Amino acid sequence: MMKKKLRTVILILMSAMFLSVLSACQDSGKPTITILSANYEDQIAIQQEFLKEKFPDYDITITYMSSGKLAAKIQAEGSDSEADIVLSLSSGYAAALKEGNLLMPYASEQTYKPEYTDPDGIVIPNGVWCGAILVNTEELAKLNLPEPTSFEDLLDPIYEGHIVMSNPNSSSTGYFFLLGILNTYGEEAGWAYFDQLKSNIKLFGESGSIPSSMVEMGEAAIGLGMDYEGMRLVNEGKPVKVIFAEEGAPYDYDTVLLVKHEEEPSEAVMEVMAMITSAEGNAVFNNYNLSVTVDGEDKGDYPQNFKLMDMTGIADSELKARLSEEWSRRYE
Repeated sequence: MMKKKLRTVILILMSAMFLSVLSACQDSGKPTITILSANYEDQIAIQQEFLKEKFPDYDITITYMSSGKLAAKIQAEGSDSEADIVLSLSSGYAAALKEGNLLMPYASEQTYKPEYTDPDGIVIPNGVWCGAILVNTEELAKLNLPEPTSFEDLLDPIYEGHIVMSNPNSSSTGYFFLLGILNTYGEEAGWAYFDQLKSNIKLFGESGSIPSSMVEMGEAAIGLGMDYEGMRLVNEGKPVKVIFAEEGAPYDYDTVLLVKHEEEPSEAVMEVMAMITSAEGNAVFNNYNLSVTVDGEDKGDYPQNFKLMDMTGIADSELKARLSEEWSRRYE
């Protein structure tokens, strides 16, 4: 009996020692920062390495999710979200999270252009990206198809089954094509345009990178994709051409967001936010061609006749919800 009691005491002491050691290990562990991003995995790898070099004593993870899924995750989890920071959500999704009281203000040291500045300091702009018609020149030649020069050209039946576009309900890129056309044509004529265009669409992809990747691989002759993706492929010597439609280029800006939790964000999270939004960090995290900062440098090779479409309402979350519902009713 005494041996049994002694064994029990020893087990209790050993358990207490184990818990004490575990607690000490946890207390001395690296600060953990969880980042969710709608940017693409090749860019995330570069960004993760940048933060690792800047903060070797922090455990920082950046995980990719498509824009729609990322926003829905934050909305569903609220203050219980695992995420500390959200990257690369478009202005409309960011506005919806702000309206849901799911974000915290952040005082960035950057000076942003007025058209991208949130007076509440909650939606922090990151970079601007534009839409273009991307074509695989080899595929067009094989199919004996002319290069389209406008969105109107894409309605020609000769392009049936040769066009890829992102789904506006899952992709910010798809959404700005939708809104740009509706703003240009008016809603009634704009929806009639998409009714016709759908006959020529091979695929409505979930992600904004799908059109450029399929055009690159020759899996589609034409893609409604992102200008900077197309320009990158051209610079890499791929048989890709970037065409800006005569009607203009749709565009949007993405964001850096501080997720609201019951506790205040840790010092580590705030340090990472400061680095991402700094001039040095913006050069890494804004991998687009147009800058949102007053003293930022624009990149990209744009034609002389380049112009932007009317994107009124791009950050209007109620408009986005209404148009998304109409898109689902018509095409899904």
